[in-house]
Amino acid sequence: GERIKDIIGARILEKKLRNQKRSVAVCNIKNAQHIGILYNATEYVSFEIIKEFTKKLSQENSTISILGYVNSKKLIDHYLYRKGFDFFSQNDLNWYYRPVSAVTEEFIRKPFDILIDLSLEPCFPIRYIVALSPATFKVGKFSPDEKHLDLMIDIEKEKEQMERVREEIAPHRKDDKKSEEMEKEIEKKTRMELQLSFLITQIMHYLAILKK
Repeated sequence: GERIKDIIGARILEKKLRNQKRSVAVCNIKNAQHIGILYNATEYVSFEIIKEFTKKLSQENSTISILGYVNSKKLIDHYLYRKGFDFFSQNDLNWYYRPVSAVTEEFIRKPFDILIDLSLEPCFPIRYIVALSPATFKVGKFSPDEKHLDLMIDIEKEKEQMERVREEIAPHRKDDKKSEEMEKEIEKKTRMELQLSFLITQIMHYLAILKK
């Protein structure tokens, strides 16, 4: 089942990494000429956040490549023809979730000065690309079993704080199944929006103050 696919995918990735030679070089925003951004594009709200982030980065005269993963079999129209954005979906994965499209292959080969992984939850297709990228400086969210990033931002404390605030302001719910489901969906998106915005703010902060 799924578990076996996960194990096989992880083993194949490890094997590929053994043959990979990558040099690590700390790089800040000012000195980066080519920046790669990877993110989970399944929720459309994240697109708007990434677009704003890209605008800020573009002011630094860097070339930016953006790749979003949509965890679905179909790419909805609003993902198509977005200038500067590329996407891949479940249709672009092989049987053990390895990305196999021309777009992902090209992204993996690019020698970015900085690769920014903005995924909030573990996602093998994104992890695969991050791991095999020859980027000299890889940045993203802290997770205890993350081995492929050079700089990690821990957002757990912030998440706990957001949770506390949410509980304090949450109204007493009516026992209405439908509105409860809608609320949960809105909550999920809001939580993701806050976490993503916080992660981006922190990454920008550290990439601005890092010395080469």
